[in-house]
Amino acid sequence: MSRRFLLRSIPFCLVICCVGLVACNPSSTTVVAQQTAETAVNQDAPNQGAVNQEAAKLLRAAGDAQNAGDYKLVLEKCRAVVELLPNDVRVQQRAAELLYLSGNAKESIPVFDRVIELLPNKAAENWQRGIALATVGEFKRGAEQFKLHHDVNPDDVENSAWYYLCVAKSESVEAAKKTLIGSRGDRREPMMEILKMLQGRSTPEQVLEAAEKSSPVPELKVRAKFYADLYIGLYYDSIGREEDAVKFFKRSLEQGEQGYMADTARVYLEHRFQKSKDSVPTAKP
Repeated sequence: MSRRFLLRSIPFCLVICCVGLVACNPSSTTVVAQQTAETAVNQDAPNQGAVNQEAAKLLRAAGDAQNAGDYKLVLEKCRAVVELLPNDVRVQQRAAELLYLSGNAKESIPVFDRVIELLPNKAAENWQRGIALATVGEFKRGAEQFKLHHDVNPDDVENSAWYYLCVAKSESVEAAKKTLIGSRGDRREPMMEILKMLQGRSTPEQVLEAAEKSSPVPELKVRAKFYADLYIGLYYDSIGREEDAVKFFKRSLEQGEQGYMADTARVYLEHRFQKSKDSVPTAKP
């Protein structure tokens, strides 16, 4: 993915600055970093410094709780910070992401929606919102988000896969095939093989083979195998093969990948397949 809030699994960092908090990905330009003056908090307010410090404290605590697996505490801290700074798009976006990653997917939706209200001209970039919508079963709205995201990130196969899922679930698998978003070339392995699978020109077995034959660099090999398992799982969910979907989502979590998409695999598995929740593995460190 090019200039999006990347779907690739790169951990987000929390940047504390004099005006508050910015959630940033070191290899992407995010909606958070592009906040406009119209949606920024009023820095001239007498107590704004104290409010910003409290927001920083709450988001730090939420991030620490996320890392510790204390997801109820994440929910508590995020609820507090979105009420504290309801008009700061940076805080709302970071809180929405933390809510989602902690498994509070349903609670993240109105916060993601608030980001869109505050910064409508950057709505297309908020792919995290699309994933949250798909996770809770709001597939029609998810399809709209991923279709919009294509305008700013036209060659990302991950976006194609999530759009395929949402259309398959909200309409039909046939409609998903007919409207599948293409790509002029996604250089990450095995993305183009994944796209061919969605098009009906390849198989899950061939996707796995492509991942196995990918880069000899260990980190890139792990990522390729993670992507293969994740998107085979998503494909199987799209076509109604639930047992196979669960199998591959669990496999993806055993590959050792870290970051937003590894957490997405866990959260999606827990929400979409509740009966599997007790046996959901955690992502390997």
